[in-house]
Amino acid sequence: MPKSATLRLPLAALTAAACLYIGTAAAADPAPHFDQPLTLVQLTDLTLSNNPATRIAWASIRSSEAGVELARSGYWPQVSVGYSFERLKQVNTNGVAGGVQNRYGPAIDLSYLLWDFGVRSGTTDAAKYALTASQLDANQTMQDLILQVEQDYYQVLGFQAVQDADLQSVQDATASLDAANQRKGSGLATIGDVYQAEAALAGAKLALQTAQGQLAVARGQLALTVGYPADSAIPLASWDDQVNATLPPGNIHDLLAKAEDARPEVLASKAQEQAAVATLEATKAQGWPVLTLDASAGRNTTDLGGKKTTSTAYSAGLNLSFPLFTGFADQADNRRAQAAVDIAQATTDQLVQAVQLEVWQAYQNMRTAASNLDTTSAGLKSAQQAGDVTQARYKNGLDSILDVLSAQATLANARVQDVQARLNWFAALAAMGHAMGGLDVPKDKLEQQP
Repeated sequence: MPKSATLRLPLAALTAAACLYIGTAAAADPAPHFDQPLTLVQLTDLTLSNNPATRIAWASIRSSEAGVELARSGYWPQVSVGYSFERLKQVNTNGVAGGVQNRYGPAIDLSYLLWDFGVRSGTTDAAKYALTASQLDANQTMQDLILQVEQDYYQVLGFQAVQDADLQSVQDATASLDAANQRKGSGLATIGDVYQAEAALAGAKLALQTAQGQLAVARGQLALTVGYPADSAIPLASWDDQVNATLPPGNIHDLLAKAEDARPEVLASKAQEQAAVATLEATKAQGWPVLTLDASAGRNTTDLGGKKTTSTAYSAGLNLSFPLFTGFADQADNRRAQAAVDIAQATTDQLVQAVQLEVWQAYQNMRTAASNLDTTSAGLKSAQQAGDVTQARYKNGLDSILDVLSAQATLANARVQDVQARLNWFAALAAMGHAMGGLDVPKDKLEQQP
């Protein structure tokens, strides 16, 4: 794996790094300026800091943390204070009105749930599992962003290489047109040779223009992934021309098993499954008795015709309530919670299958890309030699213009295939790392953790 591509770290380290990146994510500079070309590691650092997806993931974690605190609040007593004021005027049966009476004073009430047969504990466990799932989802967000920036990075470099190859093809076609004109001027070629050379040059220019357009699109996509406006100019460090194509260690069966244990999205789905189970336990406990401690204290002042009397009242008691009939709501809640558990379990199984398919495809793509590297390299070398020989023979009158144009077309195609083979290898390498859950953050960023 190239040094600029990825570093493989444990999941626990990735979790801490996710909090570091996501917690410090801020809005990107709308007009970035770079003094030097950026490597893939630097682009990854910028992406994890600037992309809005990191802020969304961090907000989700904070929401889940608040959910845990909300669930734990059920273990605390509920205390409320109030102040009441009443103004009374009584009328006797004979129609004579009595004096006006004012009553006012503060009061404090306490309610403490002592026992609920598992509702609070189940709710708290579900919130904790949901928090774990949010943290793992944040890890998966980082994985997806790292994969995206790697793909965009190599896509830009690939189209840049294709553009350079097409530019070389334009230069070759121009040289062939010049040679055809010279031979025509010497009476050694016909006007048909010139027309064919001109058509070949036009085709080469069309391919170059197409590559330039694709490069512009790829640059815009990379800028957006990093978190900058699409028209931002981001200079990139060139990729390594010498590719060391090495397949992952171990057989495919081991890789499939490792991916299931390493993919954050699978672990998050399992955490959601546990949260659903905890919610089911809490739902079942709602049909059991609830024991509550209720207490209150108040001070009441009565003002009747300027004569004030004050009294203080205290009360405390235990309240045991048992739900006898709730309109079948408890049974419906239980069925719904059980269905949520079934859905969570099936979702995990479905996700595991999707991960296995992704690993299988990525592994096969890596094998294909590795074998294509040598093939395209050999093909490019042969096409270059054939083009040079044909061009020399044409100048000496031994080959026709059709031979030259055919050799140049073969060479142009070989150049593009060579670039595409390298692009396919790096893309397959990134996809395999993502499939295995091993696309991690730059090492220097992790070293900044406290």
